[in-house]
Order: sequence, then C-alpha cells, then structure tokens
Amino acid sequence: MTLQKLKEKFDSIYGFDLADRSRKREMVDARRVYCKIAFSLKYNLRQIGESIDRKHCNIIHLLDTVDQATGFHKNVHDSIVKEYGFLTNVFNIDKAKAFEAKLLKERGERTARLIKEINNTLINWDVDSLNNFLQTRVKPYNKLIETTKPQKKVEEVKGAKLNRPVKNPVLC
Repeated sequence: MTLQKLKEKFDSIYGFDLADRSRKREMVDARRVYCKIAFSLKYNLRQIGESIDRKHCNIIHLLDTVDQATGFHKNVHDSIVKEYGFLTNVFNIDKAKAFEAKLLKERGERTARLIKEINNTLINWDVDSLNNFLQTRVKPYNKLIETTKPQKKVEEVKGAKLNRPVKNPVLC
C-alpha cells in the first residue's frame, strides 16, 4: 500500500485531512496512528513527513508518543491492520493476561495471587475512594519502604581473638 492510499484511507475514516496544521487532540492522535502504520510499512521518516506536510522530527515525536492515542484511535489502527493484514503489533491485545504472565514469571505464584486479590477488591471501589486510598495509604507507605534502610547483617564469628590478657577472674 502506498502512503497516498493510506493517507486517503485515514482522511475518509476521520473526515479531515491529516496534513492540516491543527493541534487538536483528535487530529494529532490520527496522525500518530497514521505514522505508526506507515513506519511499520518500512517508509522512512522523510517520506512519512512529506505525505502529511511535517518534518521528520515531528514524525519521531508522533511515533514516540503513539501510546498516548485514545481508545478510538487505537481501534482504528487495529481495524486497518487487520483489514490489510499488515505485520505490526495491534494495540488492544489482552494486556491483563500479558501482565499476569509477566508477574507470575518475575515474582512467583504467591505474589501474583496477592496482587490479583488486591485488584479484585479495588475494582469495586469508586474513583474517590481509590484516589483517597492512593493518597493517604499507598503513597506514604511506598515512600516509607523506599526510605527505609536495610539492617546491617552482623557477621558470625566462631571465637574472638584477644590481643591482650583479660584481668577479669571470671574470664580467666
């Protein structure tokens, strides 16, 4: 697929020209997704930039911040990737399963089970309660843990060697 055809596809989906100089969130997110797909199709930064009237440094920034795109734009990306069969990562993979597998691998089964239990409890709370819990409990406790120094380990010695004789009759 050529860049021109890809740009026309995006223009028809969004209803505006990607080359417009607007900095509205919707337009910036559309350009982010367009750049991600174009870059995955092995077009270079200069070619992508010329197609939407931007410099290569702007394209680098759009590619670096593509994860900030909102859900709708990520869904558009995924639908275009699936429609044309592009070999690029989709956004909306099951992130919970990937996180759980990573956690299980790195921390062990017991820690993964505890974190799941905490998540299942917190999922039922409203936003104000979560924010209050985060500000009054989690952040202070995390700060305490970060600032606590580990205790020094005392080395065990089999016997002490005395440099001079002791005058204590109990020790003699």
